[in-house]
Amino acid sequence: MNASREEAARSLDDVHMIAERTRKAIAYAGADIVFVIWGIIWFIGYLSAQFFPLQAHWVWMVLVIGGMIASALTFRSRSPVVSPLGARLGAFWLLLCLFVGLWSWLLSPFLSVPAQADANDFWMHMHAITATIVMFAYVVMGLWLRSFMLWLGLGISALTVLGLLFLQPLFWIWMAVIGGGSLVVTGLIVRRKWQ
Repeated sequence: MNASREEAARSLDDVHMIAERTRKAIAYAGADIVFVIWGIIWFIGYLSAQFFPLQAHWVWMVLVIGGMIASALTFRSRSPVVSPLGARLGAFWLLLCLFVGLWSWLLSPFLSVPAQADANDFWMHMHAITATIVMFAYVVMGLWLRSFMLWLGLGISALTVLGLLFLQPLFWIWMAVIGGGSLVVTGLIVRRKWQ
């Protein structure tokens, strides 16, 4: 059986398309769910700072620990193969969380709330710093993996700074919507476009 050049080219295109879809399915298995998980975490965490400021620190700790466990379980259960890249990315995010805590602790003796400012201003700035550190990680991952992560990180960072400068009375709600909402929408886009 002889195939024409056009038939062979179409067959090769089909093979490349299937290989690309398989690669994406393996590489990004569970990424959609993880984006949604962290979007919900940001949404709940920032709203807790708005409505329950005295308990927000504890709410965030529980949410972050739960999110890390849920993310690890999601990637483990959804990936058809075990990838060393997945383990390294998981270790990267764990180490980033630990370093953010370390940097905050190291800076704490030099950070004080001025007398004219209230503690809410201090915590808004600390959360803006933390959010932009996390978004910097997205930017770096975007350079290596998918450019949309670069733009997501840059966009949320810019919106975080704008909210801090111009929307302080609504900062926590702003962060819940732009941070949490953006991550949830990203998860839905990943689900639709990558799978």
